Amino acid sequence: RKRNTNLDFLVIGKSGNGKSALGNTILGRKVFSSRSSSLSVTEDIEVCVSEANGRRIKFVDGPGVSDNVMEENTKMFIDKMTFAISSNPEGFHAFLLVVKYGGRFTQEDTDVVIFLKKIFGESFIKDFCILVLTNGDFFQNENEEDRLSFKEWCDTRDGRFRELLDECGCRVVLFDNKTRDPEIQKSQLDRLFQMVDMLTFHGHLYKNENFNKAQVTRESLMIESKQQMIQVLNTEAYLLYQKVQQSLEIDEPSKLMELLSDLMERATLLHGSIVSQDNKTGALYDIVKKVQILRDGIQTKLTMTHTILRELEKYRNKLFEEDQFFEAEKIK
Repeated sequence: RKRNTNLDFLVIGKSGNGKSALGNTILGRKVFSSRSSSLSVTEDIEVCVSEANGRRIKFVDGPGVSDNVMEENTKMFIDKMTFAISSNPEGFHAFLLVVKYGGRFTQEDTDVVIFLKKIFGESFIKDFCILVLTNGDFFQNENEEDRLSFKEWCDTRDGRFRELLDECGCRVVLFDNKTRDPEIQKSQLDRLFQMVDMLTFHGHLYKNENFNKAQVTRESLMIESKQQMIQVLNTEAYLLYQKVQQSLEIDEPSKLMELLSDLMERATLLHGSIVSQDNKTGALYDIVKKVQILRDGIQTKLTMTHTILRELEKYRNKLFEEDQFFEAEKIK
């Protein structure tokens, strides 16, 4: 099996799961400062290069995410990850998805995974990801009596965490970032590096081209994050609908034609604006469809009203011609 002498890691996961501490453990020295888990996105991407177990390690500490504020930080996260990917053109050997051992794998954790897949691509976990569980010291203390190995523990998992394990091909390693035991430090690093060597056996690295393939889903994510904008668009569509309903009460065709023409212009502008903002992502499909139906309805009413006005004009012209004829007959 091919042994990579240079390893490039992009580290991702929820805030507070121990990404920075993991970096210090892998690099063998204190480089990164731990951050408060209350911060949703780290201020900057941090990069450090060092040597460990005879290999050159590049550790890129990516922004941490938290589900409760994910929407407002989506653009910042995408911008920073775009920078991280583009500034490492040779590619990354592996993503290290950091999860903290000791708690339930909740829906919030699943939402973070879904979020990351929309950033990096649907298959990035299957093809490029290694799951790293921190809090290894807690695992040892909790399972010491039962002598349960980490592999045995993984085999008993079910639910959301089981799905994640299966998706990444059971590439998972436990890390104790607090231990000072050199044997444990070396064995967990060896285990990680073995997984990376297996993962990159065919020379596949995550590069710019992989990131570019997920452009549509990132754009869709940006649209989904703009909930306030979507609400405004829905409100505008509803106001148009109300105006169309009110037009049914107008009996005078010319006034109706004037109102419908104005509504048609508004509906067309709104439809164009939504289609432009959707940018072929499909995120605004429901609103696009709604406004399209509304616009079609207005067009139908316009056509009918135009027909009525045309027939009225014909009728008026006919009456005028008859009046002219009778006036001419009186003169005779």
